[in-house]
Amino acid sequence: MEKGGGLMRGRRTGNALAVATAVVLGTGGGVAFADDLSPKEIYERAAPATVKVSGPKADGSGIIYDAEKGLIVTNAHVVQGEPSLRVTVEDRAPAAARVLGIDPCEDLAVLQFSSPQPDLKQLKFGRSADVAVADTVTSLGYPATFEKEGTSQKPVFTTGAVQNPNVKDAVPDPSLPRYPATLQHSATVNPGNSGGPLLNGKGEVVGINTLGNGNAGVEGQFYAISSDHVRPLLDTLASGEKRNDPGWELAYLHDPTLPDTFTPEDAPTIEKIQKQFKDVEGMIVTDVQRNSAAEKAKMQQLDVITDVKGSPAASFADVCDVLQSASPGETVPLSGIYTQSFTDEAGRPIKAGEAWDANLVLDK
Repeated sequence: MEKGGGLMRGRRTGNALAVATAVVLGTGGGVAFADDLSPKEIYERAAPATVKVSGPKADGSGIIYDAEKGLIVTNAHVVQGEPSLRVTVEDRAPAAARVLGIDPCEDLAVLQFSSPQPDLKQLKFGRSADVAVADTVTSLGYPATFEKEGTSQKPVFTTGAVQNPNVKDAVPDPSLPRYPATLQHSATVNPGNSGGPLLNGKGEVVGINTLGNGNAGVEGQFYAISSDHVRPLLDTLASGEKRNDPGWELAYLHDPTLPDTFTPEDAPTIEKIQKQFKDVEGMIVTDVQRNSAAEKAKMQQLDVITDVKGSPAASFADVCDVLQSASPGETVPLSGIYTQSFTDEAGRPIKAGEAWDANLVLDK
């Protein structure tokens, strides 16, 4: 098919879709134990291993968990679709990094420095199963700041208390995946903190900060992917697996924040599509990577997927349910509608709203 030039995604800060909307820095009291480190000790131990992850489209945070190999874990939504990445360790100059493995349905990715970095520090994972309600926890990360770009910046430190140590199968938004195991806490997580550590009183990582509850009237409620869920996935991601990543970026068609993820010039096009297809339930393709399974299936930016393997695609979690149960190399039927009028490769005119079918062949 042939279409006009692609729309430009706007630069997003930290959490692309999982935006923490509360912006008032706050601390909540929690239970501290006699053998806990002081807040200063936790910061001094964790800051050198908490990194800033930057790409042309997004900024976020990450955790060095293997200093010898230069391995970093972060959220998939921080790095997905980025053509290049740079990682900053405290006051050091930014260094190039690459994605080794990614799983958008788990919202996790493992990066590696492109060249060896001397004297790296790493953080140890603790057991999230040992975390209890009211335990004191600490968040570190690189949120947006008034500090001049390019000047020295240290990770920001906030403390709070665990509100619920075992939130299962959270689906916070139709544009986001299902999170099987998270910790709910009150240590402030702002845009840019995504992928940074949630630490217990011993300075161990018990979660990967990912979400803030942006519902009206909700304040001080943040979520981290539980460390016990993360740890078994790291080796597979570090080995290069890019599971559940056909090379597309999707968002819920009627996500009210969707126009904000595009440039001001292109946002009106998105708003027009949302109004024109207000009765359509589905996921809109916001980007397609070159030479990916999605591109080979002839997926194009702004196509809307309404069904995946015969099941409605009313949320990203719906799409992930199919992808996570599929086998490598499997062919997954897709159907949807075009939102743009164009002329296809055979010279046939296609009208906006016309239905399409495609076969997505998953990578082996």
